[in-house]
Amino acid sequence: MTQTHDGGDRHEGSLVRARLRDQLLRDALGDCLPLAHVDHVVAQHGGADSLSARQNLLESTVRSLLEDGLMVVGDIVGGSDERVEPWDMSLDDAMARLHDEYVVNYGDQNWVFRAWFALTDSGEHAAEAVKTSAD
Repeated sequence: MTQTHDGGDRHEGSLVRARLRDQLLRDALGDCLPLAHVDHVVAQHGGADSLSARQNLLESTVRSLLEDGLMVVGDIVGGSDERVEPWDMSLDDAMARLHDEYVVNYGDQNWVFRAWFALTDSGEHAAEAVKTSAD
């Protein structure tokens, strides 16, 4: 198997990320997810042995969901009909903003509700497929 620079197994990391993606897709069906929820899922199911490893895993998982067009990241708007208003920026800029909120300023806990995630139409289809295969 191929080893990463830190000695971890790439294949195993891909499997972990795939499980996290599936869980987040299921969780987002009909709901908006705060960054705090994503962090909780990664902490519970990601197997990371340090905060830094958990943050890296969260960032790579989120990037993959955004790159694949399955989710958007943005601000929460609305009351009873809440929705995510996507950030108007490139993927790299969105990831830099997320990194700043979640990694650089992790200790102040303001990151908890600063970024929200929602499924795209493609994400809804993928989430339904994941849900069906899990049933």
